[in-house]
Amino acid sequence: MPNSKKDNNSAATYGASDGQSSANLVAFWLMLAYCLSFLDRQILVLMIEPIQRDLNISDTMFSLLHGASFALFYTITGLFLGKIVDTKSRVKIIAFSVFLWSLATAVSGISRSFFQLFLARVFVGVGEAGLSPATYSLLGDLFDAKKRSLAFAIYGAGIYLGTGLAFLLGGKLVGYLSGLPPTDLPFFGEIYSWQIAFFIFAAPGIFLSILFYFFVAEPVRGGQENTAILSAPAKEAAPVSFREFFRHYRANLKPYLGHNLGYGLHMMFSYSFLAWVPAMLMRVHGLEIGEVGLYIGLSLLICGPAGSFSGAALSNYFAKRGVSDSQLRISAIGSLLLGLFGALSAGLDNTQVSIAAAAAAIFFMGLPAGLNGATLQTITPPHFRGQAGASFLLIGNILGLGFGPLLVALLTDYVFSDQSMVHYSLQVFALTTMPLSAILLWRVRSYFAIENTTSDADLTDATIKGSGAQL
Repeated sequence: MPNSKKDNNSAATYGASDGQSSANLVAFWLMLAYCLSFLDRQILVLMIEPIQRDLNISDTMFSLLHGASFALFYTITGLFLGKIVDTKSRVKIIAFSVFLWSLATAVSGISRSFFQLFLARVFVGVGEAGLSPATYSLLGDLFDAKKRSLAFAIYGAGIYLGTGLAFLLGGKLVGYLSGLPPTDLPFFGEIYSWQIAFFIFAAPGIFLSILFYFFVAEPVRGGQENTAILSAPAKEAAPVSFREFFRHYRANLKPYLGHNLGYGLHMMFSYSFLAWVPAMLMRVHGLEIGEVGLYIGLSLLICGPAGSFSGAALSNYFAKRGVSDSQLRISAIGSLLLGLFGALSAGLDNTQVSIAAAAAAIFFMGLPAGLNGATLQTITPPHFRGQAGASFLLIGNILGLGFGPLLVALLTDYVFSDQSMVHYSLQVFALTTMPLSAILLWRVRSYFAIENTTSDADLTDATIKGSGAQL
């Protein structure tokens, strides 16, 4: 792999002699980890009917399982881990995180009540909290500014591959398991048959965590910018305290908030749509869970990654032609089109056309998947990237996981007062959140112009503010 013997305690160089093949392989493995994390998240959504039936919970209680239990500890733990990411081995953090959430997924399979399942999902959130902040920092040191959008697109494709596999394979698996009688497990007694799915989806993550720990080397911190002072985490000389990062964040509040809230609102509707579109298709259009898994799973597997790579390709295409803020422009347009097709999917009576509109929505959902992380590196110095990533995920996941699915459920339960009217809740969400997302991203686009920053080593509060002066 890199140009050194494997040692997680020392930095390694991923240089030109490798032809970026080692860095690309690491990006691919990170994508697999991200894929597994979303596979785990979405399998819970597909089990909404048997979980509600066997554990006797409402739509609002289920949204707490899917959103709040995960998001609360995911975001809080992420802030703490963000600082550790800026000083310690990111490879070890990722390996431990994947192992922890996979173990918690397996524990979900023996939960017998809402509280027990809620607690297991909390630890899934704690485990997954370490992946993205560490990955953001790691990819920033594996790829230079002009290649990061593609690297983050590879990573971001894991969202749709994982969610798509959950729908496509998980839907059939859950449908099959739900029809079986309860099963007796040694030491744990009787469990519902659908809970076996948790054990099945936990196993690959445990294997990947071991693979990542022993076969991936820690790259030089700031190595893409020749900042040798940042090469050894144990001798970190740059300021990485919460206070110093907060000072940097506050000095550049407009671009950070525009980025975090703009992409956060995009996440808010995306999570809500993926959480409730299965219920919408079953309740409004009368589809079976296996059919929902097939149609939405194929859309996610095909349209999601296609959108992710298209976003990276389009931003690079226009950047080469002088549109230096192309990443934010494309993201803003993607938000508008996601809202349009999301609302159409929820509002159409024809089942086939509704599914086609959902596929188009998923394409535009994926469009900024490689751009949100890449753009964050553009304005963030290497020694703050873990905390910057954690702060972004704090806002994005509070909106996306904490409030998004919950607010749709509250609209359905308490405004429309009819579970069969979940499609109206999705329409309201699409037409309110996505235009606001587009406005926020568009207004801060000039801060993220790549040509204004020739080297990440030169990033200062003054240079970031200078780029925004063009707005």
